Amino acid sequence: MKNPRFPSGGAVRVDIPMSSGSNAADEGLLCSAERWAPADAELWGRWRDSLPAERRADALLPLQATLSGLLAFRHLENHPLSVPVTDFRPHLHAVRVSYEWALTLVAQLRGGPAPDQRLRSVGAPLGEPESSLRDLERSLTDARRVSERLLELPLVDAGAFQASCDLFLRDLARNRFFQPPDPLEFSNVAELVRPEGLTPELDSWTSAAAQLTTMIAFLTLLRGHRFLGIADRQIREDDGLYRAHVVVAAVRRELRTLTRFLLVQGVETFADELEARLLSLDAHHITGARAEITQASEQLTELRESVEALAMEIHAKVRSALDDGLPELHPEQGHALPAERMRNGIREVRLTVKDAAKQLRSLGRPLRHPGAERKSERVQKSLHQDVWAFRFILRAFVAKASVASVGADYWSDAGSLEFVSEFVRHFRVFGPRLTKGTDYARRGPLTRAVSALGRGEAIDAATLNLATHECVLFVGHLDEALDDVPQSQLAPFDKNKAAAELRGYLSAAKDRTAADRTAAGAFGLLDPGRAQAS
Repeated sequence: MKNPRFPSGGAVRVDIPMSSGSNAADEGLLCSAERWAPADAELWGRWRDSLPAERRADALLPLQATLSGLLAFRHLENHPLSVPVTDFRPHLHAVRVSYEWALTLVAQLRGGPAPDQRLRSVGAPLGEPESSLRDLERSLTDARRVSERLLELPLVDAGAFQASCDLFLRDLARNRFFQPPDPLEFSNVAELVRPEGLTPELDSWTSAAAQLTTMIAFLTLLRGHRFLGIADRQIREDDGLYRAHVVVAAVRRELRTLTRFLLVQGVETFADELEARLLSLDAHHITGARAEITQASEQLTELRESVEALAMEIHAKVRSALDDGLPELHPEQGHALPAERMRNGIREVRLTVKDAAKQLRSLGRPLRHPGAERKSERVQKSLHQDVWAFRFILRAFVAKASVASVGADYWSDAGSLEFVSEFVRHFRVFGPRLTKGTDYARRGPLTRAVSALGRGEAIDAATLNLATHECVLFVGHLDEALDDVPQSQLAPFDKNKAAAELRGYLSAAKDRTAADRTAAGAFGLLDPGRAQAS
């Protein structure tokens, strides 16, 4: 059933055909993104078409969002662990209410006769996918019963939580039609977009490789946007905040995979086409085509930077906007405040995803000189704010490094490494974007010097001094870049707002670091003694 082009784990790689005779909007290209084997695709399509449109929108896509969320929510990296977790009852409660929600959606899908459904004798076996839907209902019922019994315990540790999830996920992995697709894999494309709706996204590319890469990225963004909308609607209902966290786990997993996909394969695939356009110039007219060659070269550089910026913008927004942890069970203050924060975060990410889809549409289009000089005000403002904020992080690192306790060739105190590892994490968030966005000439030496700090015990005085020197130079460059940023009279830079967002980012980063240590110990990824000592 699975499409072998989409790996279930490891490096993000999609094997893309290099030639195709089909039209960009051809339905075959759209269907090629789906995981179904031809026979299963026919069964699924017939069953889906038999459902009323309302039932597909209100039950089928939410069911797929819930199942994808349950699969993602089991894994540590998809949790918004902004506080240390020792009792996983809130997580188990979120899973239980998601089972109940999924059972309601299954009942909606099975309820009412489909238009082409014939009467069947009592003992006659169900066809597919109805049989898989019945199996899913049984699996959900059993899983709900187990989670209800576990919630009677005074404390649920990580092992019990994972084991209860695994009981359901093992059954789900055997379900022929309702096993959730992997990231960058699709099972219900028709609910996201029609073939004609994809035409504008693909028209700017001529190679099948670039078209398929664009299609996968665009469908992933569409699905993430729809799933976030489903999560947003759930927040308004009883226990909806917990169900929303489960669905958001699927979005977090999906967009993280998309970021890697764009940074690794997307950049190269799009660049290959522009390089082909550059090489297609007539060799006999190179001299006369000098301006065209220069423009094509600039477009290639701009393309690489645009794809990387697009990916990093998605990554940064998901980390910052969806970082609130699960609320406690039956809190005294209620769920109003965390629900509002969750709703605001979801809407921020939806806006970012929508903007990313617009940027994706324009990637392959030739640049016009007037437009090439203009960037969107939002991107300029974001870069301005990041330059302003990261200077404080750099200066804090330089100040701490200048007084750090260092032996001859080793650190005299392992605890003194903490500020270094914190800075490396901050640099990974800000550094690549700012060195590119400000055209920093020493990008390579700076990146290599900071990367050397990530080796932990291998850090010595020389390594720290080199990184400190490069950071001092980068601070000076950012100061100059900040002075050169044009000031808008209509929308001036708000330093108070930027300072508040910087404090929020630093607080979330600090909380997440502590939470990751504790959770890693709870999940058996780190020695519990080390987790507590940290």
